[in-house]
Amino acid sequence: MDFFSVTGVVLAVLEAVFLHSGSVCCEKAPVVKVGAVFTYESVIGRGAKIAMEMAAEDVNSDPTILNGTQMELVMQDLGCSAFMGSIKAFNVIEKEVVAIIGPQSSAIARIVSHIANGLQIPVISYAATDPALSSLQFPYFVRTAPPDSTQMLALADVIDLYGWKEVIVLFEDTDYGRNGVAALGDFLATRMSTISHKLPLSPHYNHSEISEALVVSKSLGPRVYVVHIRPDPLLRFFQIAENLGMVSADYVWLATDWLTSSLDSLSGDEDSFNLVRGVVTLRPRVAPTPKREALLAWWGEMQKKGLSKHSGLTEYGIYAYDTVWLVAYAVDKLLKERGEITFSSTERFHELENFKVFDGGEALLRLVLASNFTSLLRQVRFDDSRNIVATEYEVLNVRENGYVRVGFWSNVTGLSVQSPELVRGNGQSLGRVTWPGGVAQRPRGWVVATSERPLRVGFPNRISFSDFVSQHNDSTAQGYCIDLFLEVLKLVPYDVPHRFVSFGDGLKNPSYDELVRLVADDVLDAAVGDIAIVTNRIKLVDFTLPFAATGLAIVAPLGNSTSNGWVFIKPFSLELWCAAAVSFIVIAVVIWMLEHRVNNDFRGPPQKQLRTMFLFSFSTLFKSNYESTVSAAGKLVMVVWLFLLLVITSSYTASLSSILTVQQLSTSITGLDSLITSGLPIGYQVGSFAYTYMTNNLNIHPSRLISLGSPEEYEAALKRGPGNGGVAAIVDETPYVELFLSKQKDYGMAGQPFTKSGWGFAFQKNSPLAVDISTAILKLTESGELGKINNRWFCKSGCPGEQGKKPEPNELHLNSFLVLYSLTGIAAVIAFSVFLFRAVRQYIDYKRRQLQRDPSSVAASSSSDFVFSRAIHNFLQFVDEKEEAIKRFFTQENATTVEVSVVEL
Repeated sequence: MDFFSVTGVVLAVLEAVFLHSGSVCCEKAPVVKVGAVFTYESVIGRGAKIAMEMAAEDVNSDPTILNGTQMELVMQDLGCSAFMGSIKAFNVIEKEVVAIIGPQSSAIARIVSHIANGLQIPVISYAATDPALSSLQFPYFVRTAPPDSTQMLALADVIDLYGWKEVIVLFEDTDYGRNGVAALGDFLATRMSTISHKLPLSPHYNHSEISEALVVSKSLGPRVYVVHIRPDPLLRFFQIAENLGMVSADYVWLATDWLTSSLDSLSGDEDSFNLVRGVVTLRPRVAPTPKREALLAWWGEMQKKGLSKHSGLTEYGIYAYDTVWLVAYAVDKLLKERGEITFSSTERFHELENFKVFDGGEALLRLVLASNFTSLLRQVRFDDSRNIVATEYEVLNVRENGYVRVGFWSNVTGLSVQSPELVRGNGQSLGRVTWPGGVAQRPRGWVVATSERPLRVGFPNRISFSDFVSQHNDSTAQGYCIDLFLEVLKLVPYDVPHRFVSFGDGLKNPSYDELVRLVADDVLDAAVGDIAIVTNRIKLVDFTLPFAATGLAIVAPLGNSTSNGWVFIKPFSLELWCAAAVSFIVIAVVIWMLEHRVNNDFRGPPQKQLRTMFLFSFSTLFKSNYESTVSAAGKLVMVVWLFLLLVITSSYTASLSSILTVQQLSTSITGLDSLITSGLPIGYQVGSFAYTYMTNNLNIHPSRLISLGSPEEYEAALKRGPGNGGVAAIVDETPYVELFLSKQKDYGMAGQPFTKSGWGFAFQKNSPLAVDISTAILKLTESGELGKINNRWFCKSGCPGEQGKKPEPNELHLNSFLVLYSLTGIAAVIAFSVFLFRAVRQYIDYKRRQLQRDPSSVAASSSSDFVFSRAIHNFLQFVDEKEEAIKRFFTQENATTVEVSVVEL
């Protein structure tokens, strides 16, 4: 195509030549010549030739147009060569045509437009769809067919509708093919999709070239193909694809309108439809009108008579028909304005005397662009880019015996099941599509791997913490992450052939950043293992959802610490301390009340009684009280109370011993802040992202960081300490820390983990498998299988997270002694209730006998409150009396009663 670029530059220079010329006037001619340049023996050309001839005949037979002037089509077959076609087009220009209809080829249209600019002859193409044919570069170029950028936008909407993220494009390596594919790539990019592979075909591609391109594509992941080539009635492309078994299930074929043009030209050949069954293609939509139906009927009659047996009528043939009428209307208006057609010769360069400038070219171009009428077939008007407006396409699904229309697309409404004029809103939808192989369900559009090319899954060959992932002796992968990955693959709804690829020299833990980069560089398709999801890695690859939570934690040595002066209060919680204090007071009061009437140790002045009461209660804690209980109820309460004290004091002693001997952090590093400011050496695991995080995010100087390769090296470095070539602490991910601490009792976690992250599997950017694996991980989590896999590897003798936690001194809480407290309270309540019941009964008997002896001893009063308060006061005085005195009173009363009875006798 370099030749045509040079030719274009040379021809552009000629424009200035044609602008300086003398005038040659013509009388009003009975004939107006219009050039028609195209390829006769092409899919579009065969139909277009008949359509233009029919249109010219209709124009010349219509008395309302051209005012009796006849339109003569000066046709020229340009053939298949762009060079020879351009020369033949010049022969038509020499015949003083007022406009040129065509050409079909975008390359020839580009060259002819350079000449047309200088000669001021409008070029109106019905088939040159290269979107790069710009009206700014070629102001005399007008297009009645939609540019390829329009149908590429429609295809991008179809791809986006079905959610495919990667496509393979096979295209003709010409301006027509390259510029169309470039437009598709731009539209897909705005929809978060991409053209993953572009496979160009030469303009004169053959069987072997197509086969080679398709075989190469089979080894690639995407299975969504877009084919953008010239119309081919032999359908050679799909014949080869069929032979290779590629027009089948799991494949998606999308074709631009070249396919409908090819099939329409075959006039319903069932074998051809069967060959491309399942393909989704586009066809420019021409709204059904009575004239269109009449045209199609006439075409059918022509075919029956054998006059058009080589071709059916394509949509581009209809565009050609409309284009002739468009030129006729514009010329008719030009004749009414100017009255004549004139050309000017080029006097300055006599060697170009065969070429003349059309004086009315600018006016004719203006009239063409101003056209806004309903032709016999459609509405004709142009936008600012000199393209036909309101472009619409039919979305067709090819079946065995013909097309099935599954929807429409327009640049106003987008995709829709209904025709654009009936659509309200902008909802993207299509009807039911039958895909290759008769599949009704939407194909994934992406094949993960095949048996010939299995998925390359890299895994780190770890030396330390090998339970997570490592290489077995026979070069196979093993570990928790590998088992998890294999279980996840069982939940993916398709087969994923794969092979594991070990990464690492087997002498030390490999760099995980390098492993991720191999995936990004297409050396590996995926990476599985304990790979942390961090920022610098997300930029390179796509991660699945995390299957394990992690973060960076600090490990430091432990030691004994008893420096806290208030350590003695730690064994009990606040509520238990309060409950104990209240219980001592309650027991003191209950025992005093039970013993006060019968025990001299609990009698005396109020101060002495209070002192005795509380000293007795608290001295029970040390088993050194001098007073003893006398009443049976008091002894019962004391038995239960002493049992409660025995349990509480034993628990307190045990808890306090644990607190005084529990291991505490002996290092000055107690958390992240002290780690940063300490200036002491810090250990980290080889291959971990901890090094990058501490240097980049925490600004810790690399000289402080010491790489360690195994748990044994962790222990040795911590034992030596910072003064003896060791480290003050180690920063590592929490799963490793928990596993390390589960086997070490002299170290603990300082503070809390200071990052939040997770482990995930890495895949190449935009890999659909990452989404499917993430979905499978969710299913595994919800079913509980993820936890079972974890337990199978790490919980044989207790999970690391549980073993790694140092036994913190647990406070004793009230709930632990609630039953004992309840029993003590019940015993106290029962004893007090028995005492109170007995005292009340004695008091009633006492008052009854007192009244019998001296009725005047009780003073009457009208106040009930006074009587009640007096009764309470008397009762308390009665209770305060010793039990012995009450008994003596009752004894004396009984003796007096006996004496009175004897005297009366």
